[in-house]
Amino acid sequence: MDQPTDIDPEILWARALMAQAVPALDVTKLPAAEGRRLINLAAQTLNDGQPELPRVETLHIAGPAGTLRARLYQPEAAAGKGAIFYIHGGGWFACDVDTHDRMLRYLAQQSGLTVFALDYRLAPEHPFPAALEDCLAGWHWLHAEAANLSIEPSRICIAGDSAGANIALALCIAERDAGRPTPAAGALLYGCFAPGLNTESHRRYGTGPYGLTGARMDWYWANYLGSHEPAPPYLAAPLHADLRGLPPLYLGIAECDVLADDSRLLAARLREIGSTLEFTVWPKLTHGVLQMTRDVRAARDAVNDFAGWLRQQ
Repeated sequence: MDQPTDIDPEILWARALMAQAVPALDVTKLPAAEGRRLINLAAQTLNDGQPELPRVETLHIAGPAGTLRARLYQPEAAAGKGAIFYIHGGGWFACDVDTHDRMLRYLAQQSGLTVFALDYRLAPEHPFPAALEDCLAGWHWLHAEAANLSIEPSRICIAGDSAGANIALALCIAERDAGRPTPAAGALLYGCFAPGLNTESHRRYGTGPYGLTGARMDWYWANYLGSHEPAPPYLAAPLHADLRGLPPLYLGIAECDVLADDSRLLAARLREIGSTLEFTVWPKLTHGVLQMTRDVRAARDAVNDFAGWLRQQ
């Protein structure tokens, strides 16, 4: 398959390194555990050379269905500041704090804020709302422990990429609906916000050469939604939720991404109701690029951009 000429060439280099470690396989045809292992293995090939931080600690916290592994990243002079609760992507199917470790370290370094991330339950074994319930448990734990971690609780933001952006937005909505404090701000990074969208970006970028395909995204959605109608459905597909009363949001979009128009549709709804919104398109970048901070300069620039925005909030 010919490589598109509108992709940043450093992304093609990073993909080549991943392909050397893990051959191209259709994970939708494999047992879930094996497909997940291969995706994670490929992602971890880009993770060495992590930024050093004064504190990187793996924690274990109580979740609604058992213990959840979490990781805390604290840079210099983080005490007394806010924090970023980060939710990793991976189609609700794969990835964890290890696959995102380098990016999370870089985010803590560039933002100057404590970063907290956790491993939530994954589909298809654990469909919606398991991942959201686990992330809500992590969010509540971080607030309860804020003083012990030298974090100002009123300045805790949220961020997430891809499926993690979906969960991050749903968490904001769930906390608003429950009458609890919402995050101070949110960064939603090339997120997926509703299934079955027939958009221009799906048609242009979803056939294969750009990485994530429309067919794979449909498969991820089927895994996440399971065999029953989600309740409430708008927390699984937050594009269709009432979006009033949410914190300021940053929408970061990879230009060459099947999901680019998910964020454009969300931005249009937010503008209609006068929400505070920062909307950024990253030219020539593809889905998953934020995990390529070692090899792709534009990935580092993108993290710098939303890290700076969160710090200002």
